[in-house]
Amino acid sequence: MVPAVSATARSPLSGCAILIGGVLMLVFLIGFSIWTPFRQAAEIERFTRESPVELEVEPVEGNPAAEALRTRIRAFGEQLEEGEGEVRLGLGAEELNLAIALYPAMEELRGTFRVREIDDESMRIDICYGLNGRPRLARDDEEGFVTSDPRYLVGTIHGHPVLSGRELVLRVDELEVEGAEIPEGFMGHFSTLRLFEASKTDPEIGPAMARLTRAGIEDGRLVVARVPGEEPPGVVSDEAFRRGGSRIATFLGFGTLLFLLVAGTFAYRGYRRQLREMEASEAAGDAGGVDKEAP
Repeated sequence: MVPAVSATARSPLSGCAILIGGVLMLVFLIGFSIWTPFRQAAEIERFTRESPVELEVEPVEGNPAAEALRTRIRAFGEQLEEGEGEVRLGLGAEELNLAIALYPAMEELRGTFRVREIDDESMRIDICYGLNGRPRLARDDEEGFVTSDPRYLVGTIHGHPVLSGRELVLRVDELEVEGAEIPEGFMGHFSTLRLFEASKTDPEIGPAMARLTRAGIEDGRLVVARVPGEEPPGVVSDEAFRRGGSRIATFLGFGTLLFLLVAGTFAYRGYRRQLREMEASEAAGDAGGVDKEAP
């Protein structure tokens, strides 16, 4: 008599279920990673525009104030380089706008960033900030496979200057957009702007900014200074400015990898278990057949 073989040993359903579950989870993670940019784009469209707004740029050619400002900034840099005492430079709203128009390192801010006024506590700055819109397939005359149409954040920033990592940055306290409410999650990514990052390599502005130890607002002016005995604040890492999207991508990548490793391990172990049971069943069947043939 041939011994009964268990259903588990004959059926591959348990291993297939694990593989199917793994495939479904992988499809879910891929779908979620594709859906996330569209969801973010839909949120961005609520407080952005399709067309930019050109902000005024101060004239430089034939403007004596531009040359006077360049002379002041150059003298400030020389004082920082030559001496060890306290050195200060204060710039009002008009002078900051003129500096944006004057220095090549600030070219990206022209037409998109304009200081409206500076009070005792903060700077009010009009912006037209470009953002990526809803993803779409690229046309024949566009590079890449997937691209997006730009959206423009047009509003007013309330912020204050901060010196961090020998770089002058803008800490955003509030963002106003007419007729729209800014999501709190977006403000988390927009809280600090590295407006003068390109100026670090400027031969005139870069060395002076590297010697600063303090930045703030005094009497309606942006004031930067070197104060003997003060140490400049710590370096602002790039990771602090890239929170959000990059973290989600990293999380999804590690999550997918971890799940595939776990699912693969279970599938492999289930397959080996079934194989052993089938081999044992076949061995028992062969043994039963030999017993029947024996006289």
